[in-house]
Amino acid sequence: MTREEALAQLGASSAHLRGQAARALGTLGRSGDLTRLRKALKAETVSHVNYALQDTIRRLAHQQQPDLLTVDDADVIPGEVRQQIYGQAVEWITGFLLHEIASSIGLVRLAGRRELGEFWDDSETKRHLESVNRVFEAIETLKNAAAVPRPEQFDLAALIDELISTYPPKTTEWISTIGARPCLIRGDPSLIRMVLVNGLRNAVEAQETAGRAPQPHDVTVSWGETDVDYWVSVLDHGAGINGPVETAFEIGNSTKKNHTGFGLAIARQAVETMIGSLVLEPAKDGGALYTARWRK
Repeated sequence: MTREEALAQLGASSAHLRGQAARALGTLGRSGDLTRLRKALKAETVSHVNYALQDTIRRLAHQQQPDLLTVDDADVIPGEVRQQIYGQAVEWITGFLLHEIASSIGLVRLAGRRELGEFWDDSETKRHLESVNRVFEAIETLKNAAAVPRPEQFDLAALIDELISTYPPKTTEWISTIGARPCLIRGDPSLIRMVLVNGLRNAVEAQETAGRAPQPHDVTVSWGETDVDYWVSVLDHGAGINGPVETAFEIGNSTKKNHTGFGLAIARQAVETMIGSLVLEPAKDGGALYTARWRK
């Protein structure tokens, strides 16, 4: 495919051809093609083509200004800008993986059911495929955690109550809450939900495996705000943190059964998407303290 053919195919009715053209222009394109590429990106509705166009635009824009960023300049990029760039990269990569993997998983499941018949439900194939599917769902959640925030006003206290109520009564007996009611804030409730779900789940599981019967206030969820940010913390009195704290945030790092190891990475990405930070540290009297803060 020549450069001229690729430019012409950007307007093709076939998403496959548009994707081929977008990828080809990553090699064949020139900085003068950026206007047409951006126009095509604005009109593109198919995700994998959209990602290919974004990648090509980034490549050509870099060629246009090769000396814009030096090693010394990189040292003075604000942290929040680095977070945004990283978030964009996560969203692009996870989106590409989801597009490539989704159909394959479906085809494997269909073939397995057809070939194994009545033996499917008890098969190792089904068990391993369910494990792959959990990773797929975790990648999808990670992509959503990196998406552009959609802020709205909502009650943070009500969201926390809703999440706690998903646990059985015997568990909620030892979960305490401290914070203003109502606590009306402006933010993206879906991103904040990701942060809270992970913190609360880890705290409850730590308490349930602590080797003793849970006591009232063993898990405490607190929230509030300052002049510049909102915050929420989850404190537990479980066994504490095993190993270096930073490794807990690495994707795939989990010692728990049926856990993908994406939880903390998803929570951190969700907070950083809101221009914030997530800290996991040992608690004063044992256990762990999980604190998220994000900008107003």
